[in-house]
Amino acid sequence: MQKNINIVIKPKQIITIFNILRDIGLNTSHRGAKYINKAVQILILADNDMIKAKDVYTSISNYYDNITPKQVKNDITYTLNSRVEEKTEKNFKRVFGFEYDQYYFTNKIIIEEIARIIKLENKS
Repeated sequence: MQKNINIVIKPKQIITIFNILRDIGLNTSHRGAKYINKAVQILILADNDMIKAKDVYTSISNYYDNITPKQVKNDITYTLNSRVEEKTEKNFKRVFGFEYDQYYFTNKIIIEEIARIIKLENKS
């Protein structure tokens, strides 16, 4: 995966990602939440928006020791599936700018949507 040298992840962006995860009802102490944060960072640093989830899982498993891409995928899925639904429904539109639909809670889509928000903040 190529990295765009002009783009740097700032500590504030990492905090913003975790705040988004909290706002949409995810438990940020879960490993899956940490992997989502790392996946968003990878997507922000990517040269293009077309990225395969499998490649992201592999990058994350290479970053952390003793985990496989499948474990990364499963941990992210678990975190998304164990969210606080009430909090998700309450904050979703404010965070993403469109109506809540459970459809968006797949590993790939949620990572892409959070990365989109962070990229838009960079342009402001």
